[in-house]
Order: sequence, then C-alpha cells, then structure tokens
Amino acid sequence: MAKSSTQTLTSTASTDTPQWRDYLELTKPKVVAMLLLTAMVGMCLAVPTLPPAKAVILGLLGIGMQSAAAAVFNHVIDQRIDRQMQRTIHRPVAKGRVGTVQALTFGVVLMVVGFALLWALNAWWLG
Repeated sequence: MAKSSTQTLTSTASTDTPQWRDYLELTKPKVVAMLLLTAMVGMCLAVPTLPPAKAVILGLLGIGMQSAAAAVFNHVIDQRIDRQMQRTIHRPVAKGRVGTVQALTFGVVLMVVGFALLWALNAWWLG
C-alpha cells in the first residue's frame, strides 16, 4: 500500500513541474510556423531579388517570437474557459502544469526578445 502511494506522489510531482514541452505547447508552434511561412512569402515578394539573409533571419526570429508570445498570452487569457471545454482542458495553463505567472514571464521574455530583434532589423535596414 505504501508503495502505491509513493508512486502516486512521484507521478503527481512530475506532472506539477513544467516541462519544456509544456512551454513549447504554449507557443502554438504549428500556428507560428504558418505565420512564418506567410512572412517569408511577403519578404520574397517585397524585393525584386532574394531578400538579404540578415533581414530574413532577424525578421523571422522576431516575428516568430512575437507570434509565440501572443499565443502564450492567449493561453493565459483563455485559461478559465479552457478548463471547461473538452478540446482545450489539457492545455498547460488550464491544466495547471504551467502557472499563470510562469506563463506570463515566458510570454514577456519572448515578446521583449522578439521586439529587440525586430528593432535591430529596423536599425540595420535603415542605418
């Protein structure tokens, strides 16, 4: 009997600690990938030749991080309703695997780094 309660405590503790996959899920990688694809198409259509590699790298990284931050904030905002819907009940914030403060901190870091990359791109492009 003690063995089964120890196993239960161990399995509960491991699900309470956020894993890297929980943070990845917060960013909605498939949605971000589609946004990056459309951004890349826009970059290619904006210039007569291939866009500069630095612009593509900084632009896609910045856009990707900004999009990922928006997805994280969406998880935080929708956590109450996500707990009620069968399709979304297992999302990391709704399930409690990632706390609200942890998710907000992660989202702000993504947002600030993405903004810095896009700012650097703008300064390089215009500078």
